[in-house]
Amino acid sequence: MATMYFKVVTGEPFTRNEVTGDDGVAKGHCVKITDAPDNIADWRMTYNFGTSSVDVFAGVDKTDEEAVQKQLDDNATEKAAEADREAARIAAMSA
Repeated sequence: MATMYFKVVTGEPFTRNEVTGDDGVAKGHCVKITDAPDNIADWRMTYNFGTSSVDVFAGVDKTDEEAVQKQLDDNATEKAAEADREAARIAAMSA
């Protein structure tokens, strides 16, 4: 397990650097977590204050490349759904 520091308001990664992180903790900007998963890109992790655990986008069993592909797929699905909603809205306005 790795040591990471997460922002106190958003739960986003703050740093992996111990000196910077400890300074952030002292100033109240972040929290220190010693059980963050290893070998996971920082952008995939958030700290869940409700469960006091680190959440990993796409799960720890996925590689970073698989997580990126999942994000791209999710974005394409959302874009298609938004286009459908917009087309329906326009059709309803012209009827």
